Amino acid sequence: MLKNISQQAKSQAAEFLALGDQFRLGDLPTEQQAPETINLAENSKDNLPKAVEQVKKLDIITLNTLTSKVVELEAMYKAVSDTFESGNKVYLCGCGATGRLSLALEQIFRQEVTHLKKDALKESVVSLMAGGDLALIKSVEDFEDHPEYAVQHMKDLQFGPNDLLIASTEGGETPWVIGATNYASEFSSRKPYFLYCNPDDKLKVQRSKEVIANPKINKINLTVGPMAITGSTRMQSTTILMYAIGLAIFHCHHLTGATKEEADSTFVIQATNKLNVFTEHFKNTNTGSLLSPLTEFESTIYKENNFIFYETTSYFGLSVLTDTTERSPTFSLFPFENQQDINQKDFQPSLCHLLMIEDPNQPYTLKEGETMVQRAWFDMLGGRQIRGLDSAYFQKYEQKVATKRALGYNFSPEIVELRRSYCPKNSNHYFFAVQRVVSNEGKVTLRFSIKEDKSNKEVVFSEFDLSPFQNRRLDESIFLKILLNTHSTLVMCRLDKVKSNIMIWVRPSNLKLIDRSIRYIQYFINDRAEELKKINLEAFNSINYDLICEALFSESETLEYGQAIVLKTTKRILRDMFDINDN
Repeated sequence: MLKNISQQAKSQAAEFLALGDQFRLGDLPTEQQAPETINLAENSKDNLPKAVEQVKKLDIITLNTLTSKVVELEAMYKAVSDTFESGNKVYLCGCGATGRLSLALEQIFRQEVTHLKKDALKESVVSLMAGGDLALIKSVEDFEDHPEYAVQHMKDLQFGPNDLLIASTEGGETPWVIGATNYASEFSSRKPYFLYCNPDDKLKVQRSKEVIANPKINKINLTVGPMAITGSTRMQSTTILMYAIGLAIFHCHHLTGATKEEADSTFVIQATNKLNVFTEHFKNTNTGSLLSPLTEFESTIYKENNFIFYETTSYFGLSVLTDTTERSPTFSLFPFENQQDINQKDFQPSLCHLLMIEDPNQPYTLKEGETMVQRAWFDMLGGRQIRGLDSAYFQKYEQKVATKRALGYNFSPEIVELRRSYCPKNSNHYFFAVQRVVSNEGKVTLRFSIKEDKSNKEVVFSEFDLSPFQNRRLDESIFLKILLNTHSTLVMCRLDKVKSNIMIWVRPSNLKLIDRSIRYIQYFINDRAEELKKINLEAFNSINYDLICEALFSESETLEYGQAIVLKTTKRILRDMFDINDN
């Protein structure tokens, strides 16, 4: 019933379908709709504070879930502490959002040990993500489907026989993360930890079953249920994973001044207390009224075809980068532009861009031979060099993962003039400042403010009290993450990138996302079941997963970056099978 399906599209669909159930993940809670956020997109336009509170409900559930799991984190904390004590390293790994949380935790750790003047510990935490550091900006297509790439990456980073791996995967099924975990379980004397956010009985794919059954791997299940928008695991899943791992790392006596015995005997009590303080403060913060004006203003900036610089220092640099770059794959937006592509025909500026400014406490001074780009990366990563995938093994991906490619991403102060030169002349830039402000009395505040380009008038939109937090850098980063995730999601809801709470602008860049796209198309077809059955019952009954898969690959042949494949394919099916031409 579909018309003009190319042989290539048929072959690609057949190849995907031949994988059977290995990437059909619709039964996983992280892929399903959250009842709490039904009509989120519509509320973001009609009642924005209500939409903020809808997301907040899920974040509170997430925090309460973590509190109930603290006892299960104790053994992981002791493994981290023992690894530090013996002079070995803790490796953190993930893919996509969990890769970014791994790099963020390393950055926070490096900042903290620098603050404490314990430089000997600085290299004790090493993070890696699928695609290397460059994937912070733009995930490398299909990398997460290759477990062997993770093994080589760990070898390149000299993962040792007495080092500890803590691996996180929101869904519990990512091949790259599983590859890293399996390798660590065989190579290291320390049993790796595998953290995930779906129930064991729902993880039916073989690779997940094998990890769960492997006695050489420690498992921590942190199921939190569906995300605020379907499949957007950068939100609640990543929050609970990042916080859980962070609690284990930052309780170590090496960072607190306690003795090892004191730290070992108080982990559960102190971690629970810190979580309770965080949760109560978050509950009592009026996020609906504080975030809504900012969210409304940013969405208006984009509707008027303008752009934003997210301006911050190294303290929050990686947290801000993470939220702004994750908008690209989640909502099919143009990613941060690489300056090496400026002469390419398809070169496009991103809607928002990170701008790293000078920290008054850490002047922006360059070493001999160092560029502004290198310095911005160095500061954002917590005082370390970029780790690109530069070994011979990854040579065929050089244009996607090498260090020299990463250096094309410029978020130093140079980027302001660069973007002024190539963004449309009739557009304007706004500067969204994310600041940590300490008053003379010692009160710590997170401030969001905006000013227009070349204007001295700064408008403070919201201020959030950070003073109650006990795990300073970790808690502040988690708090900022939750706020920015909520804010950016609702901005995109207001720009019609979400329907109800379904991520309709998903980009099928790997096998998991192909499955997700097919399921969303199926949802929108079924949503019109009554209408379509009246037009052609036989045609409606013939629509199944396999047919949608063929249509998806066919439409992918003419898909332009920034288009919504879910909507495009849905329209194709309606046109070919029901003679409906939706605009």
